[in-house]
Amino acid sequence: MTPDIFNQAAAESKQFGLWLPVIGVIIVFLGMNMRVEIKIQKEDEFENKD
Repeated sequence: MTPDIFNQAAAESKQFGLWLPVIGVIIVFLGMNMRVEIKIQKEDEFENKD
């Protein structure tokens, strides 16, 4: 019974290894978008103050 669990965990870790770079790229992409949105909001606030 334990070998089956280990085999399943190994298979899942292989799939996770493939997904890890994809998830990393998505997180970086979202992070960059959030930074751009925050910059735009700050610029708008400065323009509104003037």
